[in-house]
Amino acid sequence: MQLMRTSFAALCAAYLLLIVSTQARANDWQTLHTEHFRVHYTPTQQAWARSAAVELELVRDLVLQQQGRALDSIVDVVVFDPINGANGFALPSTGTPLMALFTTPPQSDSVIANSPGWQQLLILHEYIHLVHLSQPSRSVWRQHLRDWFDIYDLSSAVLPRWVAEGYATLLESRLTGRGRLYDNYSEALLRAFARQGALLSYGALSNGDGSYRSSAMAYLLGVRFLAWLEDKHGKETLDAVWTRVHGVHKRSFASAFEGAFGQSAPQLYRRFIAEYTYLAMTQERDLDTLNSPLWQEFDYAASDPVLSPDGSQIALTERSRDTERWLRVYKTEDNIEAKQAFDKAQQAILAADPTDIADKPPAVFKREQVAELAASDFAGIQYPQWLNQETLYFVARARVDEARGNRVNDLYRWHIPSGEVTRLTKSLGIRRFTLLDADTLFAEQVRSGFSELVRVEISSNTVTPLSARNLGTVYDYPQLAPDKRQLAYLKTALNGNWQLYIQDLQSGTVRGVPMPQRYQYLTAPSWQADGQGLYFIAGLNGQLGVYRYDIKQNSLYLITAGQAVFEQLVPRADQPLLYTQSTPQGTRLHALDSEITEQPVTALSEDFAVPLGKTDTVVLPEAQIYDAEEHAITHSDYQWLKQNASVALSAQASTAASELLSVGVKGSDLLQQLSWQLGLTQSSDNVLDGSFAALRYRWGDWRFDAHLSNYRLDSRHQHGEAQPVKLHGTGLSTSMSYEWRFDTLSVAPFAAVTHYEDEGDEAMTTQWTGLEHGWQYYQQDSALGYRLKAAILSGDSQGHGYDWQGYGKVWDWPWFAGVQSQYRDAQLLRLGGFDNNILSGRTRSDLVLSPELPFQFATGRHYYGYELASSWSLGQPRLFIKHHRLDGQRIAKSYGVKWQVDLSQQVLGWANWFAPAGMTDLHFDLGVARVESDLAEDSLRAWLGLWYAL
Repeated sequence: MQLMRTSFAALCAAYLLLIVSTQARANDWQTLHTEHFRVHYTPTQQAWARSAAVELELVRDLVLQQQGRALDSIVDVVVFDPINGANGFALPSTGTPLMALFTTPPQSDSVIANSPGWQQLLILHEYIHLVHLSQPSRSVWRQHLRDWFDIYDLSSAVLPRWVAEGYATLLESRLTGRGRLYDNYSEALLRAFARQGALLSYGALSNGDGSYRSSAMAYLLGVRFLAWLEDKHGKETLDAVWTRVHGVHKRSFASAFEGAFGQSAPQLYRRFIAEYTYLAMTQERDLDTLNSPLWQEFDYAASDPVLSPDGSQIALTERSRDTERWLRVYKTEDNIEAKQAFDKAQQAILAADPTDIADKPPAVFKREQVAELAASDFAGIQYPQWLNQETLYFVARARVDEARGNRVNDLYRWHIPSGEVTRLTKSLGIRRFTLLDADTLFAEQVRSGFSELVRVEISSNTVTPLSARNLGTVYDYPQLAPDKRQLAYLKTALNGNWQLYIQDLQSGTVRGVPMPQRYQYLTAPSWQADGQGLYFIAGLNGQLGVYRYDIKQNSLYLITAGQAVFEQLVPRADQPLLYTQSTPQGTRLHALDSEITEQPVTALSEDFAVPLGKTDTVVLPEAQIYDAEEHAITHSDYQWLKQNASVALSAQASTAASELLSVGVKGSDLLQQLSWQLGLTQSSDNVLDGSFAALRYRWGDWRFDAHLSNYRLDSRHQHGEAQPVKLHGTGLSTSMSYEWRFDTLSVAPFAAVTHYEDEGDEAMTTQWTGLEHGWQYYQQDSALGYRLKAAILSGDSQGHGYDWQGYGKVWDWPWFAGVQSQYRDAQLLRLGGFDNNILSGRTRSDLVLSPELPFQFATGRHYYGYELASSWSLGQPRLFIKHHRLDGQRIAKSYGVKWQVDLSQQVLGWANWFAPAGMTDLHFDLGVARVESDLAEDSLRAWLGLWYAL
């Protein structure tokens, strides 16, 4: 009641009025309600979401028939497009199951391109995850614990990655006859790796071993192992594993598996690998020998090779094992200097030791690199195309200013001599493209799930559709003929195969290119240098082949098949065709054997039908785009007051201060528009205890925070030396901010009020006015950025302060620096202690926290501190040194190692945006430091925290 008599109440009312006034324009999320699902979407995704709502119920019914399992809880489904790429994820939970569906469809060369339709495949795959992993425990007490404790709930649903992804991939294929189990590209890749003895061990199956393509093996190899188990031991035996995992008698996956099969999973996996490798080696005997010399070797992965107009250079994108990307340009001529240097080095070795044996020369000397462009503040580099000998266009994912974290594909230009990079389009959403001239291009554009073939005029920002706009149709690989008069492109429709078409740009006539009978998988069309035909890659019977279509003769020819995992093609005038292939060591670029004789293909596909694999007795109907109006679906605005809650346990400890345990309840809605927590906190030795409540409300770019705490601090009982003080009172704070984002720059002005009353002391009410500002420049091996928070204080505690945190990366080595200054006209600042929910800078204006020091270590009116740190990688523990000064005097110096992690973001990634309340806002803090000070004995301090903080 005393708090309500302060000016702070009026400010809260003003904040809430501001929130209400911005409601109509800030919140545009909508919800579709079906019997078993809530589908949340923004207006741009409405068509995709309405069809998905119908598909979800259909998939649920058929999975229930096939599995005999369903979910009792209503499933929340989020439909959005955060990266302009094909993906999705599921969060298994018995109480709050979630699916997230990305609307952008996959391209022709993706391992997920073999499906009746992207929407059906994605929904089926993610729903299988939920049915498979979200089954409730038959143990009553464990299920009650799952119902109330989100961390335990989700951790109980975890199975090895290869099991979770492999089983969802198995069902995606068994219920459709398509999917990755029956995909020619996936099969060709695994056969090629098997012939090299490169299939993963059981221990590496879930997360890979760092080798090329190993992270995808949980899907591709995991599904084939599970299918093998079903074929050898019966579907019922595999299904029994899932029943045993959720039994009253608690079992790990390993125990549940071995009890059902009579052998361990690693034992049976080794047998599966032996059989699979034997079949791959047997099939190799029937393949013709392909004498294709290595043309270029890469360190890891490479894609999108394209020759310069005069053929003297080749540009392509490269990716490291750590996902760093570059656009690189090489000379096409042999590297004579590298050969001479090698020969000279070997001669020197033999001259020093005539009995030694020289190294064998490499198959090819790496060609001379001309230029390199590292991925900068845009994400990734894809699909380079030459404009002229000095200029390349490419696609990269740019930030979308109006949506936090979202990215969209846009077109960039790189002028190689000057190094200048220019963004040419704004939120265009294009993928592969082909240039007509400097201002005009043909491209596939995809936004909100709609894929279209378009003509783009860059200078006028004009986009002209060349195709109908249909959710079930996807385009890819537009390629202009050398004479610029014909456009080749790939297209697929629901339930169909990818097909290759040629369109005359003057007459508009379109013709289809014949395909081999029973083909599945089609990609990488490339025009011959003379424009008289097209090369492309197609899959047949678990193998990939290179084909050529002769336009004049309307004839199809097979060049070679089965000997490699063909990825992309580079035709050259009067020289053998170049092709990239995937190997266990990475991408390799080869020159096709010039002695190969083309074989005419006479068995042609008449209706472009897709060959189907073995299916279950229950199969999904053909994919279609549904009209939600014809089904029992209702609509509403997103309901942010619908909250879920979880027990929230926090523990913090510091050898400088004390140990702190918090028990509380934490809640939020799905989109975390409203989040809150309540709790009680107690230290082991009565140093600090109390209660707290916190609330955070987001609406678009607005954010409102409120914190209330009741605390009792007795600094005399701490582990470290400090000034004696007893604080017993209540603190309250509110703040409002609005953030503007401009690509790599952000500005967020804020206003705040803190009010606290210590027993026996005068109440303090302080107004804060300030801003948070950030900027960053990132280019993989180098980076620069900072974050600044500055404020002016007025009211009972006048003053000012700022906290500047900067970082940089030089030659892949990160460095960090921080400067903090706080000044108060009359109020004493209290230095020391770790941040927590009952006594923190959020509720008081007199605290400067530092976990290596005890609470109330020292007091003064002007605090100044600076810190330097470094680490081997971003997000990893840092070595640091920090200095503290009060009123011009050095108070303490500390140095050691510390690690601060937003654990929710680190573990969940994208899913952190929609995770249950008990999984979000979780922070991890760890450190060990030596503290040197004239105020206390030098000592080694350590701290550890796992705690929730809004």
